[in-house]
Amino acid sequence: MKIKVIACEVMKEEMLQVQPLPDQEFEFVSMDYHLYPKKLGTELQDIIDRSVGYDRIILAFGLCGGAANGLKATNCALTIPRVHDCISVFLSSEEGCVCDFKKEVGTFYLSYGWMITEKSILSDHKRILERFGSKKAFRVLNRMYDGYKKVLFICTGYPSQDEVIVQSKEIASLLSCEHEIIEGKISFIEKIIRGPWDDINFINKAPLEIITEEDFGIH
Repeated sequence: MKIKVIACEVMKEEMLQVQPLPDQEFEFVSMDYHLYPKKLGTELQDIIDRSVGYDRIILAFGLCGGAANGLKATNCALTIPRVHDCISVFLSSEEGCVCDFKKEVGTFYLSYGWMITEKSILSDHKRILERFGSKKAFRVLNRMYDGYKKVLFICTGYPSQDEVIVQSKEIASLLSCEHEIIEGKISFIEKIIRGPWDDINFINKAPLEIITEEDFGIH
């Protein structure tokens, strides 16, 4: 069976630690799209449309703000985890999610992949600091990220994550937030890549069937 996995680059380092199935290929999408769900949806559909000759395409995404809504594959099966976003992937195992999101309202989540691919908070602060000084930089940054109370760094066991943990603590300090570290899970990432893709944890669509928000439990 020829399989293609389309994933956000935020998961790239964790995914490359997993032994792929035979005849399995990967394509990673820039995490710059995560702020623009409609653009992400268009990009994913374009990749699906030009990915020919596969028996199954796996989207290593969640609903992602509605980006997955309306996606379909023409000539192969299409599979996507039944989760809301990649944070859920990092915090899920076969037994379920290890984080109570209702209790974590106001939490800014970070992981190794987020930190090495996107350091917008630190970059924004440096740019504003150099241009306007420390007082305005502080005001602007806190207005941009108002409402966050905690920075939660998800450890996924990547060997060189110590440096980015330090950076995540710097972000927490800039936002005047608490900083915590939680152990993430790579087992669900392994399941995304290697299966089995059961109908409880995954949405499985036949050719031409469309992914909908209702498939994720949103009505």
